[in-house]
Amino acid sequence: MHTLPPGRAGVRQTSPVPVPPRPLKEEVDDRVDHRAVTSGRWPALTEVDTRWRGSFGYFAALVGPEEEQERIPLCRIEYLGGIRWAFALYDPASDSYTPQLLHTGRWEGSPDDAFETAALVHLTDYEA
Repeated sequence: MHTLPPGRAGVRQTSPVPVPPRPLKEEVDDRVDHRAVTSGRWPALTEVDTRWRGSFGYFAALVGPEEEQERIPLCRIEYLGGIRWAFALYDPASDSYTPQLLHTGRWEGSPDDAFETAALVHLTDYEA
């Protein structure tokens, strides 16, 4: 396990937390969902659902036919302002999110990087 990114471990935020504007949320939702579903890598993947709470976006994969669809929590992204996003991987054993390095080796990256990293962990059973 990797250590937490600098300035994130147990540090209490004193400045206002940036919240992504609605157009940015919609862009992230559309882009991540479109790229994931149309990639062909996960044939059973029908949608990447994003739910927003403050500066956090929560990705979940919807897989399988609609009448038997399974929802698989993947990760949490945190808007840090500008083009900066932090990443935390969903841990089903503890039903929590843990900051992790992205597949790029960085602590921060794009929402697409976050989905790709989480899919490597949580969607291997659904790959083509």
